[in-house]
Amino acid sequence: MAEKIQRRAGWWWRRAAGLAFGSMGLSASALQPTDRFELKELEAEPNLTPAHFADLFRDFSYNYSAYIQAPDAFLQNRAGDCDDYAVLANHILSRQGFQTRIIRVELVGTRINHVICYVAEKKGYLDFNNRKYTFNLERSGASLRQIASKVADSFERNWSTVTEYTYSYVEGRHRTVYTVVKTESPERDPDQLAQKRAR
Repeated sequence: MAEKIQRRAGWWWRRAAGLAFGSMGLSASALQPTDRFELKELEAEPNLTPAHFADLFRDFSYNYSAYIQAPDAFLQNRAGDCDDYAVLANHILSRQGFQTRIIRVELVGTRINHVICYVAEKKGYLDFNNRKYTFNLERSGASLRQIASKVADSFERNWSTVTEYTYSYVEGRHRTVYTVVKTESPERDPDQLAQKRAR
């Protein structure tokens, strides 16, 4: 209880400091990587960029789960895996006005299905494996094939399929948008066909 009160007091102090800096024309972020924060605090973070989002998670631990954690459980535990991170990044950054996509890449010869959050405006993606580095956005083309190749290269593996999907915390379920199979003709990739139709 005392820890919660102390955390709340710290949160209010950081908010006040942020307002004070803001009134002086300076930018100050309320949340820091060492802070413990809840979903509502992350949702309320002003002018949150993809790079700053990644930085807030640099001290989180990897902990595999067969399901996507509720966001507050992920934040409270400060531990999770790639889909916990990508789904939360999509949820938060889309609220900030970024065009984000959740993408899962299946790697050949492994049981690894790696999930990232692609940010169109940054022409790159957020990866739970890359959140601790100075350049925490991996540059990539926007097509599912380009993203899958970049992700697979980071594991020094080949990829078999790549899927773009949406996820709702409320419903607790995935909805597939597109799936690309590497061995099929790139001319038939559904994401690229949809892009051509939209032109």
